[in-house]
Order: sequence, then C-alpha cells, then structure tokens
Amino acid sequence: MDIGVTIIISVLVAYFLVMIWFQYKNIAETKMRMKKTKQSHNEMYEKMSFEEQELQYNLQGSLLNLPSNIVAMILYKILHWHKK
Repeated sequence: MDIGVTIIISVLVAYFLVMIWFQYKNIAETKMRMKKTKQSHNEMYEKMSFEEQELQYNLQGSLLNLPSNIVAMILYKILHWHKK
C-alpha cells in the first residue's frame, strides 16, 4: 500500500475517533436541554440562535461525520438506556 494512502486512512480514522467524543457530548447536551425545557426537538431548534443551528448542522449534516454520529448515538443509548 502506498504511504500516502496509509497516511490518509490514518488521518480519517483519527478524525472518526475524535469526533465520536464531540458527537456524544452534542447528543447528551441536546437531550438534556430537551428534558430541561420540556420542548420537542423541532421547538428547540426553532428557538436556537443562528450560530447554534449552524453548529448543529455542521456536526450532524456532514457525511464525513456520519459514522462517528452513529457510533456516538449507539453509545448514548447504551449508557442511558435506564434513564428514560
């Protein structure tokens, strides 16, 4: 395998692993905010500032973040399954 391909794959794997932590924190904060304000998902997003909406879009809307978002959501559900 070419050294360039190895470096690119290594960077993508490192990005994936780091983004799991960011995605998990984002999911936990969003769920906590929904419980605290007793708002639905859509109501909460309507009341967000433009900057917060852009942050949410960039974290959740990128295809590059999709694998880490899925893993973070699975981790969140496993760790919080009893806190319904």
